[in-house]
Amino acid sequence: MTDETPPLNRHAIITGSRDPRAKTPDPDEVSVQSVATSFRILDELAAAGRPLRLTEIANALHETKAKVHRHLTTLRQLGAIEQDGGTERYRLGWKLVQLGESVAEQFNLREIAAPFLTAIRDETRETALLAVPIGWETQVISVADNIYARVFISIKPGNRPLPHAAAQGRVVLAFSAPEIVDRALSRELVRLTPHTLTDKVILRQRLAAIRERMWDTADSEIIEGVNTLSVPILRDGDEIAGVFSIVGLSGNIPGEPDPNQLEVLHRHARLLSESLNGMAYGRGPTPADDEPVRRRGRPRGGG
Repeated sequence: MTDETPPLNRHAIITGSRDPRAKTPDPDEVSVQSVATSFRILDELAAAGRPLRLTEIANALHETKAKVHRHLTTLRQLGAIEQDGGTERYRLGWKLVQLGESVAEQFNLREIAAPFLTAIRDETRETALLAVPIGWETQVISVADNIYARVFISIKPGNRPLPHAAAQGRVVLAFSAPEIVDRALSRELVRLTPHTLTDKVILRQRLAAIRERMWDTADSEIIEGVNTLSVPILRDGDEIAGVFSIVGLSGNIPGEPDPNQLEVLHRHARLLSESLNGMAYGRGPTPADDEPVRRRGRPRGGG
């Protein structure tokens, strides 16, 4: 027993009564911690993309199995999660699907971003994409195809590129919580082309740079000769809400961003972000080079 440890109350031990000198936990603080733990469980189940055992969840959260089990039981009773009777694994429940649909009705980023996406396509004359974070991945939810070129690159909505190899994926990770980045980089980083970035140390440095400059490219990292230029859409300060991108042939979208293309993306991403109370663009993103942005007389085509 150290000097900092209060002496034991033998009466409390023998009778089971509470030590009157013990500090009473703040009920509000306990409630907040309980809610936070429940959301961490839901985040872990969502990020895993598969049903998980109790032990897996407890290990991932660095919590005791008893504590996690109590939260799982409550979440299951509320319909937020389900348990497979055969494997005893836990998965997200139908209640969350219903809540997600309600959220989508109240906050439809696809609908809000539609005019910006069309403007980006028209001003750059390249295919424009809107993607949103799904765990540590990104999913394309809307596309404005290049209508100005006979040959152009198109991406189908629903596409989920590998986060380490895609510009939009790295932009999302750059503005994600450290634990999400850790989970994303803890997996095998597949090399799709000789240009795919797979070095985890360099990737972390890249994410820090993206957060400062507010853009990223992925020239030939997924498909040879194809590049993507991406910028973040932010909400509530610097919380990532989505990503605006243009995709096309590397000859039209260079690895070192064209200042005019970058200006178009940043301008529309800033306007949309500010409407969502995202203020990170207020600090001024780093341009691709030191030259002033010059507007072209004729936008570059995609083929």
